[in-house]
Amino acid sequence: MTGQTNRARRRTEGPKGVRLSVRAASLFGLVVVLLVGGGVYAHAAFWSERADAPAASVLHHVKSEKKPSPSKENARPDTYSWIAVRAESGLKLRGSVPSEEDRRTTLGMVKANFPDLKVEEKLRVVEGGPPRELWLGAVSFGLQQLARLKEGAVRLSDANLKVIGEAGSTEDYEEIKKSLAGPLPAGLTVKVDGVRPPVVDPFVFTADLGVNALSLAGSVPSEDARKQLRDLSRQLFERPGLDDRLEVASGAPKNWDEAVSAALHALSKLETGKVAVSGLAVSIEGVAPDQGTAVAVSYQLRRDLPKVFSTSESIKWKEARASHHDVAARVIPRIKAYVRTNDAWPKGELPPLSPLSPTE
Repeated sequence: MTGQTNRARRRTEGPKGVRLSVRAASLFGLVVVLLVGGGVYAHAAFWSERADAPAASVLHHVKSEKKPSPSKENARPDTYSWIAVRAESGLKLRGSVPSEEDRRTTLGMVKANFPDLKVEEKLRVVEGGPPRELWLGAVSFGLQQLARLKEGAVRLSDANLKVIGEAGSTEDYEEIKKSLAGPLPAGLTVKVDGVRPPVVDPFVFTADLGVNALSLAGSVPSEDARKQLRDLSRQLFERPGLDDRLEVASGAPKNWDEAVSAALHALSKLETGKVAVSGLAVSIEGVAPDQGTAVAVSYQLRRDLPKVFSTSESIKWKEARASHHDVAARVIPRIKAYVRTNDAWPKGELPPLSPLSPTE
């Protein structure tokens, strides 16, 4: 019995001097706290409701130093850190502030950017941080980016900023990327840009081929993917116009780029038409120049799509134009009928005939 107890203790204590305890668990996250000596290292992980989408997780690390003795209350830590974490439950503030006045200023910024969120604040006044104006400018900038995230975190370490999380919308994603690309507040450096576009489900892409233009709409997984689709479209289609209404989003299925490429190649064989890629389902409809092309397009699409994708086709084709022989076969009987009715026509001229109807 004593041996079992010792083995259990070794499993929970881990390495020498390190004790592991699970402080909280919920449907949306897990907080694991490591107690190392008198210091605390907390690793918090928040997941979206989609358990199969690890890219939608938000990870952040919060480190708090061992509480200083009264004689070292305002001693500067090795790294002057300030952290703000946003989740569905609200906003958490941790780390250091240069003064009590700066603490109040920071809380005012938080209220302006998050008027409706519950705020849990555990900031500590510590001297020796970056210059006051630089620090406040960096905190304000970080909070502005966090306000555009659905969930995520910003961390300021001295004058270095880390931003991670999922954007609230496509517009928010574009604005954050633009802001992080600069210009930045004086003295600030962006060390980590871990911002992801919003998750969409189903992930839909469409291409509509008209007489004079090709229209692209729906979602793409990145700006690079968007550029590649534009380049491919210009190679495959001779239409003078290209209407790009694509938006960057997360949630694309595996082999999405291969499926879209196969769909665009199939569409390029039609005179007019449309393809749609919704999740793992691909559909194509339109008009082919002839029956052979229509059959070839359906075969090609099914052959080139990744195996996990399904396809449906609704392709029509134009009727073949009548040959000279066909025209003669339709006109001569009418001339003979006219002759029988009118016996002859004057001066050897052909009799007047009305135009052929579309059904003839």
